[in-house]
Amino acid sequence: MPVTEIEERVARLEGRMDEHSRFFESISVKLTLLEDKGDRNKEDLEKRIDGIRNDLDTLRREMYTNFRWIVGIQLTTWITVLLAILFK
Repeated sequence: MPVTEIEERVARLEGRMDEHSRFFESISVKLTLLEDKGDRNKEDLEKRIDGIRNDLDTLRREMYTNFRWIVGIQLTTWITVLLAILFK
């Protein structure tokens, strides 16, 4: 095999290696960007979930307050009816 042919083959292989290196670098950059985007989306999702939890806690407190009012009104009504029956 002549030396020039070997040099041409080596040069061609080096060119392919450079192309592969650039290709893998671009994949690495794209994966890094995708990972950053995923982290941002995760943070946004966590904020939204925290907001939903806060809303649920507020609703739970309001329901408990309304329940106490309803029970109080019912007890007052029952006592009033019983006293009205007893002292009729």
